[in-house]
Amino acid sequence: MEDFRNAVMAVCIVSAGVCMIESAVAGTKLKNQMKFLLNLTIITVLTASFTKGGISFEMPELPHFDSSEYNISQELYAEEMRQQTAENISRVLAEQITAEGIKCGKIETEVNISEDNSIFISRVTISADNFGRAEEIIKSSLGDGTEVINGDS
Repeated sequence: MEDFRNAVMAVCIVSAGVCMIESAVAGTKLKNQMKFLLNLTIITVLTASFTKGGISFEMPELPHFDSSEYNISQELYAEEMRQQTAENISRVLAEQITAEGIKCGKIETEVNISEDNSIFISRVTISADNFGRAEEIIKSSLGDGTEVINGDS
C-alpha cells in the first residue's frame, strides 16, 4: 500500500509541475511540443511506479448486505408516499369545497398505491355543513367510483 501511495504522490507532483509549465508556455510556439514532453513524463512516472515492484491492490472487506433492511426501507417509503398523497388530496379537496362556500371540517382520504405506482382513491370521509354538495364536488373531482362517507354521522 505504501508503494501505491508513493505512486499517487509522484503523479500529483508531476501533474502540478505540468500545469505550471503549460501555463508558462501557453502562448508560445512550443506549446504542443511541451505538452507532448510533459505527457511522456507522466507516463514514465506511472510506468516506473507499476514496474518498480508491482503495486498490489487490496480490496476492502465489504459488509454483508441484508436484503431485509432494504425491504423495510422500501415499505417505509411506500407508506410515507401513501400518507403524503392522501394528505395532498385531502388538502386540494378541502380547498375546492371551501371555494364553493361550504364549511369543511375534516377530510380523510384513503389512498392505495399499486406496484406500478398507480394511485387509487377508494374512500373519502368528510365532515361538512352541506354533505350532499360536498359529495358532488368530490365525485366530480375524483370520479363516481369513489365512496364518500359522511364523517358527521
